[in-house]
Amino acid sequence: MNQDNVIVNIGKKLGLNKLKCIIKFFQDIIFYKGLLWGKIVSIQDILAGNYPNVKILSCENVRLYYSPPVFNDGSGKKQELLEGKEYIQYAALIKNAIVYGDSNLIELSHHRVLFDQFSYDESKRYKYTNYNSKIFGTKGNCVFYWKGITHTLEKAIWMGGNFSWNYYHLLYEFSIKFLYLNALDISLNVPVLVDQRCLDVPQYKELLDIANKKGYELVGVNRQYRFQVRELIHISCPNLIPPHVKKGAQANDMQFNVNALCNLREYLLPYSSGREFPKRIFISRKNASRRRKFNEEAVMQLLLEFGFEAVFPEKLSVADQISLFNQAEWIIGGSGAAFTNLLFCNNLAKVIIISRAYFPFSGFSTIAAALGIYLLYLTEEDTNKNMIRGDIHDPFEIDLSYLKKQLVEFGLSF
Repeated sequence: MNQDNVIVNIGKKLGLNKLKCIIKFFQDIIFYKGLLWGKIVSIQDILAGNYPNVKILSCENVRLYYSPPVFNDGSGKKQELLEGKEYIQYAALIKNAIVYGDSNLIELSHHRVLFDQFSYDESKRYKYTNYNSKIFGTKGNCVFYWKGITHTLEKAIWMGGNFSWNYYHLLYEFSIKFLYLNALDISLNVPVLVDQRCLDVPQYKELLDIANKKGYELVGVNRQYRFQVRELIHISCPNLIPPHVKKGAQANDMQFNVNALCNLREYLLPYSSGREFPKRIFISRKNASRRRKFNEEAVMQLLLEFGFEAVFPEKLSVADQISLFNQAEWIIGGSGAAFTNLLFCNNLAKVIIISRAYFPFSGFSTIAAALGIYLLYLTEEDTNKNMIRGDIHDPFEIDLSYLKKQLVEFGLSF
């Protein structure tokens, strides 16, 4: 029996998806040199006194909130903030900790790993497997690995983690932690560890420099490496933003500390460039990937009639993006990372996000509700009731006559 037949037979027994996972797992083992396993522990375990090498520096119980998105067909209710989970916001000093590039895992001791998000996922709805770790089982067993290179430091502050190279995650999961760091009495001689990719993107580095008010040295961590730190400062994220959902998304998947959002806005607004921008802006996705592509040029031609101008936030500095969104009266665009900047809008702004289908993603609607910004989703399902079902990221087309009618009803004049 040849090798191909063996794989086919194994695939029939295990199922194709399981076989792919197994093959990928062993490919990872071959590629990486370091391989460990561990049991995930929570802040609740630490507070119970089970880990004497962890000292709590600050700790408070807070309430998180979320706001379901409102859709133009009336299926969404009035924009409002709903109560979410009770949440522990803390900072800790961990002795002899190990952190991994592009990972939320912090190794506390042999075979014990701290992972804050996992303990709040009671129904285990989310996928936590990432570039250098795999989590399996509902009780939180994980395998984690690295390229085999370990750096050592006496002291460090950890500000890296999953998807920190994404603008949305960088702002709401990582940069926001500097607000808490600035309130701690930590020596400026202690470096801050961030994922290297965040230092390589000019706007991300600019955002980190703005957040890093005290001027700590920023040290990049390659996603294939790990750092062993004798004394590590870890600050938990004030918001719960899961990486991937196993099944259908729910509005309460993402939950936010509203006070932290408002404090972040208040902190960042003074860094606006003050540059003048149009009051009616269309957020172009022309330079984006094929994900969520739509008939953008036709939509833009229509919006020109209403006095809109196309803008490309990814080409602007962070200071200019703050100014752009803060001045805007009307913002329309396809769903994407540019709407991270909703945090900077004035509370009279009106925002329409164009998307393919109804999707209860609350990552933008919660920010809008917290700041009193009018936010509405307009989908292809509104404009084409006979649309073929598919992935939320598939290309789509908005009916222009429907869009024009809605804009007039919204009170927009030519």
